[in-house]
Amino acid sequence: MEKIKTIKRGQTLISAGELGTVWRVTQGVFRLERQSMDGLSLVQLGLPGDLLGVESLCAEPYAYTVTAITAGEAKLHAVNGDLSRFGVVAKAYLQQQRRTCDMMKLRGGPVKDRLAHFLMLLARNEDGTQRELDRSDLPVLKDVAAILDITTETVCRELKAFLPAREHKKQVHEAWETEQHLALAA
Repeated sequence: MEKIKTIKRGQTLISAGELGTVWRVTQGVFRLERQSMDGLSLVQLGLPGDLLGVESLCAEPYAYTVTAITAGEAKLHAVNGDLSRFGVVAKAYLQQQRRTCDMMKLRGGPVKDRLAHFLMLLARNEDGTQRELDRSDLPVLKDVAAILDITTETVCRELKAFLPAREHKKQVHEAWETEQHLALAA
């Protein structure tokens, strides 16, 4: 039986120091954070297809607190036998290298390039394909700013070049329309 956990934005999937098992992200984006003197510090992101909590295969407690920055889903990743355990550790090692490169791209260079890379990561599906993003797919601006190490104002301004602004339609009430016609007739 597969155990799938649905996580709302801001909820924690796993907490540093706890014992547990390996999870595979199937949807959403997660922050992997480590306790520092200033509170929790972002180490990397967990994306669809990523393995989380691999240190549990070495009988170690979780090293990171993993929190959803978008609505997400994770599936318990079964590990049966030493060969399976080795395969998961090997995949996690390669994943770690990719995510380290991603964090370098997200934290340095022109803001436009950082944001473009972040949006590309957000559009990634579990199978590695890309999907089209909508503004509703984005984390809150405060989270994006913290990940990219920029201000929320800069995120808001730069996002306009990548994603069209939401259209807010004004609600028209019949009573207002009638009053307007009456005002015009007078």
